Amino acid sequence: MTRNPATSLGAPLGAGAVVALLLGIYASVHEPTGRDFVLTGFESAAAWKSALASVTVVLFTVQVTLGLRMTGRYLPRRPVPHWMPDLHRVVGSVAFGFSLPVAFHCLWVLGYRSDDAAILTHSLLGSVAYGLYAAKVVAVHGHRRTAQPEWIVPVLGVVLGTTILAVWWTSALVFWVS
Repeated sequence: MTRNPATSLGAPLGAGAVVALLLGIYASVHEPTGRDFVLTGFESAAAWKSALASVTVVLFTVQVTLGLRMTGRYLPRRPVPHWMPDLHRVVGSVAFGFSLPVAFHCLWVLGYRSDDAAILTHSLLGSVAYGLYAAKVVAVHGHRRTAQPEWIVPVLGVVLGTTILAVWWTSALVFWVS
């Protein structure tokens, strides 16, 4: 049975929307603990969060570059090495892992704030980033079984990478330059 490409986009985009909305709802109803914690080797929570967020951005940049290479948009005349798809997945998973303590701290300790435009923008971008990650994972696992367009996974990857860069720009970059 062949599905309509438009309906096959529903699963990844729906999953992404649900994740983003649930994170936003949780952040807005959860009472922040305010109990800050500092990881060994860092002088503040802002320092370790900025460091982990920066590692995440570097890893996602590597992952987007690998993805562009695998789809022929970067060095298209060369054959793709057989190990590159596995490296792409590992780098993405490690980047996601580095982002989790940062997101946990933002949601659990700080919670939702709408009194500052920069913080609100950062919060919304963070929720959207995890929604995009969920959408990309669902799209990757469903692209062979459905008639979803081939462009959806690379587009989600680039939009995810751009959103992660924007999250970093509204937080870690501010920390590093101040």
